Amino acid sequence: MIKAKFRDNGSECSTEDYAQNPDKYRGLIDCIECSQKAWFIKGFETEKMSRMACFGARHLDGCNASTVDLKSEATDENIDDPNSPGSSLYVNLDKSATSNIYVSQDNDKHGDEESTRPSPAIKNPLGNSSGYPLNKSLRGILTNLIRNPNYGENGLEIKIVSNGGRTIIDGKLKDNIVNIKHVSKDHMRQEYIFWGPINNLNIDKKGVLWLNYGDYRTEPSIRLNPELSQELIKNFRLKDVSELDGSDFIIVGHLGYSSAGKAIISTSFTKYISFRKMNISKIDDHLKSSSKKEAVLFDN
Repeated sequence: MIKAKFRDNGSECSTEDYAQNPDKYRGLIDCIECSQKAWFIKGFETEKMSRMACFGARHLDGCNASTVDLKSEATDENIDDPNSPGSSLYVNLDKSATSNIYVSQDNDKHGDEESTRPSPAIKNPLGNSSGYPLNKSLRGILTNLIRNPNYGENGLEIKIVSNGGRTIIDGKLKDNIVNIKHVSKDHMRQEYIFWGPINNLNIDKKGVLWLNYGDYRTEPSIRLNPELSQELIKNFRLKDVSELDGSDFIIVGHLGYSSAGKAIISTSFTKYISFRKMNISKIDDHLKSSSKKEAVLFDN
């Protein structure tokens, strides 16, 4: 998709428009056809391919504007059976680790013709017969939530520890996990596990990194102070924070509200957060040979 709709006035936004004025359009563009939130994806160059800039979105089924295949990173953990009884999860945040992510070179390439390849609906199997593992990572929990938003509704217990064994969260998963689109002032009294999609990211003039659910002015955001911002960029080896646009996140943190009524999630350490990137896995046959290179895993 190389054109999106600017939410403020309904005008058309091209990839060139966005690249020239990202502060104007960030978090405020939608799919022209299905009106789902969109984000900008830079063009890049590698040894094997050259890709022009485009817009990504989590399109509704049947949307004809979906012309590239966006796919969440392949999982490095088994998907759990949400109906498995008597199970519990144990997460030790001190044991989290990062791994390399694939780095490409921006090519500032745009085009005026859409890809003609329609993107098929991606259906992933859910569940296995082995029951819940005792030890889990935040990324593993996020993987299950992406596959099944009702993960943990059948009484699954969770305990999260950090800093030498200090308990952060202990109880039923369903009572301690919140989708970002459902945050409210009821979630201000304790730390929760927040999760959901990131539409766009930005570093402000004070060095604060904002991970935005959508409209950065009114919709919920994650706020990372300058120290945590630099630590996250270093740990995940990010060339630019926009590499995480469109990704899914999970974070152990607390919720507050600005004077303007905007919901803001904060956390203490980057080990309390993890991501699953959204990659363009296929555009045409030329990309098939390098699609494995695109689906890179990273975990924190």
